[in-house]
Amino acid sequence: MIDIIIISVPGTISQIPPAAPALLKASVESNGFTCKTLDFNIQLYQEIQDARHIETYFTTGLNLDQEQTAIDLIDKWAREISAHDPRYVGISVFTYQNRIATTLFCQAIRKYSSAKIILGGQGLANGSILENSSFGQQTVESGLADFWIRSEGEFSLVELLKNNITYPGINSDTFQQIDDLDLIPFPNYDDYELASYDIKRLTVTGSRGCVRACSFCDIHDHWKYRYRKGHKIVEEILYLKHRYGIQGFDFSDSLINGNLKEFKKLIKILSDHNEVTDKKITWASQFIVRSQREVDEEYWQLISRSGGHLSIGVETGSENVRSHMNKRFSNQDLDYTMSMLDKHNITCVFLMIVGYPTETDADFQQTLDMFTKYQPLANRVILDVTVGSTLGILPGTPLYNNAKLHNIEIDKFENNWLALDNQDLTLEKRLQRRAILKDHLEKLGYKLSKDTSEHMLKIFDEKKSLFQTRLHIKKMLRIRNASLA
Repeated sequence: MIDIIIISVPGTISQIPPAAPALLKASVESNGFTCKTLDFNIQLYQEIQDARHIETYFTTGLNLDQEQTAIDLIDKWAREISAHDPRYVGISVFTYQNRIATTLFCQAIRKYSSAKIILGGQGLANGSILENSSFGQQTVESGLADFWIRSEGEFSLVELLKNNITYPGINSDTFQQIDDLDLIPFPNYDDYELASYDIKRLTVTGSRGCVRACSFCDIHDHWKYRYRKGHKIVEEILYLKHRYGIQGFDFSDSLINGNLKEFKKLIKILSDHNEVTDKKITWASQFIVRSQREVDEEYWQLISRSGGHLSIGVETGSENVRSHMNKRFSNQDLDYTMSMLDKHNITCVFLMIVGYPTETDADFQQTLDMFTKYQPLANRVILDVTVGSTLGILPGTPLYNNAKLHNIEIDKFENNWLALDNQDLTLEKRLQRRAILKDHLEKLGYKLSKDTSEHMLKIFDEKKSLFQTRLHIKKMLRIRNASLA
């Protein structure tokens, strides 16, 4: 018998090894419990020759002709889990797109095993597809799962295994944040077949939370800002490099340079390491723009020598819109940042938002003009641009919580909202602007991130997809409840 098996389920990007099960395995085993991790998301692509159609079923509830194939596949995987005779099965619900697979796994595990089922991850968050209660709570109440864990699981999962089920965060929205992130053991990827992943990189967490409070982000609904010491992050990176032969690392942080003092220590030690080895470390992370008075030239030199690649939440070319977003940097600050990236051969990605509630035609034109101005940096400094979907106003964000103050009407679908002070900005117009920006970027020679592909543009109808997912999970839960009656 094994104490717990932690699984990743279909509906998540498969190119990189998922970090959450590896972190939880390390925490569990450091406390004397046995643990195995299984990534069924990557197995989907290994076992199904053309997985796109079944992937659409898992992520949206569409392609119902794939439903029986999905059920049969998960039934087989559930038997694989039961063969290990676990006391608990933990399901990592990374995003709402994992919910259909999670529900099917719960049903199948119940058939073959007496193991208690634990759900955890951001896919359980508020604003759930099950209306007034979270997906985790609803699934437990239906009898499909036994426990759900809110937010950080490294400590609460261990307490659950100790049978301390009253610990904050277990079957409750009230959780206890981990104040000292350096207490968390280094992740354990021993169960992963790392060669199976397209991207040979591992994920590192340097901080949780954010030092800024963007109006469209719900990070502060989950965490206060907590950060690790720079030298401890390097210790983890070097440990993972030597143990798994990996040289590339992605940070899960909302921003890597939130604490400038520790960030400078981090890049200084990594720079020194890269100067004395042929197997240089590279890293990528989200990154905030700071003014010239906050950071000197050495800062940029160290980022370059440490192997940094930056994802920058530029969002818009309009200072007025960015001010309303509470992004706290000016176009002058951005110009300085781009000049330094160019000078020191640092690459970046631009993360953009189209259709913010205050965005006028003039504001949108400033975004187009910004990319025209930066065209000489395309594919040399700005390696790609993530346009993303048009703005969705999510529960827990300042825009959502203060919708009346901002004169915004929001219905149950986060992408279907109306700014009463800017009523011309309909969903149709936001989608039109998104298409215009994409076309403008392509004409200027920018590379677009995968989520702005033609495929995504054609199927972009989040209301329909999310609605279908809701109906499908409700249907499965009704069937389950009827069988229990």
